[in-house]
Amino acid sequence: MNIPFAQRFATRVLSHAPRSPKTRTWVTLVVTAVCIGLAIVMSRVLSDPTSRLNPLLLLGGVAGLVVMLAWYSFGRIQHALWALALSGATLNFIAIGTGTESKVVLSLVIFIVLLTVWLMNSLLNRVPLFRSSPVNVPIFAFIAVNLISYGWSFAMRDPLVDSVLQAWPRFILAQAAGLGMNILLPLLCLVVVSTIREERWMRGLVVIMLFLAGLNAASKIFNLPIEPLLKNGSKGLFVMWGGVFAYAQLLFNNELSLPRKGICAVILVGILYYYGITQTLWLSGWLPLGVGIAVITWFRSKKLFVTMAVIVLVYVAIDFNDLYAKIFQSNVDEGGLGRLDIWRLNLGHVANHWLFGMGPAGYALYNIFYHPTEARSTHNNYFDVLAQTGVVGLLIFVWLLIRFLQVGLNTRAAVANQLDFKEMLANATLGGLFGTIVGMALGDWVLPFAFNQTISGFDNALYTWLFLGCMVSLYLSLHRTNPSKAAITPK
Repeated sequence: MNIPFAQRFATRVLSHAPRSPKTRTWVTLVVTAVCIGLAIVMSRVLSDPTSRLNPLLLLGGVAGLVVMLAWYSFGRIQHALWALALSGATLNFIAIGTGTESKVVLSLVIFIVLLTVWLMNSLLNRVPLFRSSPVNVPIFAFIAVNLISYGWSFAMRDPLVDSVLQAWPRFILAQAAGLGMNILLPLLCLVVVSTIREERWMRGLVVIMLFLAGLNAASKIFNLPIEPLLKNGSKGLFVMWGGVFAYAQLLFNNELSLPRKGICAVILVGILYYYGITQTLWLSGWLPLGVGIAVITWFRSKKLFVTMAVIVLVYVAIDFNDLYAKIFQSNVDEGGLGRLDIWRLNLGHVANHWLFGMGPAGYALYNIFYHPTEARSTHNNYFDVLAQTGVVGLLIFVWLLIRFLQVGLNTRAAVANQLDFKEMLANATLGGLFGTIVGMALGDWVLPFAFNQTISGFDNALYTWLFLGCMVSLYLSLHRTNPSKAAITPK
């Protein structure tokens, strides 16, 4: 291909985007609103078998509008990230089949397009692809170890499991998809760090998160017909992120007017009511949120933290038997303790593949051959990372979490006592990080496992990487304006 011609063509395409930032913003918002409106109509059509309306027509219309949205977002990656956040929790049913139970969801398609545009923009404008940050090295190292583990899984595979592979040829596709998840989600964090530099873009993402969280809580509590629309994207740590932002807005952001704080309070109450009272069995729904709220409270006021802790302890003491039955006993009855056996079995295989693991999704082959009646995923991201990438991969991932923690603590300290959006964001993302660390032990909510959530788990996993990227970006902006406030040297 003639490279200069390709550059001229791409530049001409990019130049068709509206020049005025205000115009681009309004076009993006209008197109996104139409997308969501059609998606709601389509969700009703799909749930009503008597409807004569062809859903494929609506699917084509939504796809066309998404293409328009991508067109207007050229040169404005931030708009595409807003669209990504919206699509993750509202357009779950629009997906591309892969011939397996796993589907390529729209949010994943948008991110792949976004990633392509980001690369084009860097090449055409000759700007650095990645912004220097404290998390770059551990993220690149984690991506590298996944690639190594992928090749390692073929070279060091137990010959006995080849019989399973021969009877299950689609496993190769699933393994490639698992590798993609382990690479694309950390890359999402780097894209956010490199492109979300201004506070207004972060504000937009927080507003989107609160809107989606409130919509999800309302749909669950009032059994609204849009519930199928939100089903996949509202899994995992989506609930926690909505809750910590609503709570942090109340405690730290005095820039908000009283009516807006009232809206945040309503959203928080709705989340706590549905997931904390009516869905106590689902630990992944309320426990990470509880941890996040506890951390945010601690940083706001030690007295408030002690007061809340006393109230919780008194409540638990008064209603202990009922809570024990609803939470612990119900989880035992649902097979919760069976995870201990799953972890024990998988550790046996890890012992034989301890350096780089069994490759992305690789331990599924070993479970099917050696433990056909217990061939389940670990439902634990730490065990998944260990089994897939070995001790090396787990150590790198823990290093990444430590880096995020260092960034979060330094960012919070740098904006302490400002009681504005920046302090709210710093505390919300730090509380969310602690909730994420707990949530990873309860499921594959941060790096979806190919045979549990499947790659459709990208819908809900993206919010963790999106907001951790915002946390790092805020840290870098503070480091740029006042280097003495940041203790970590970016690498």
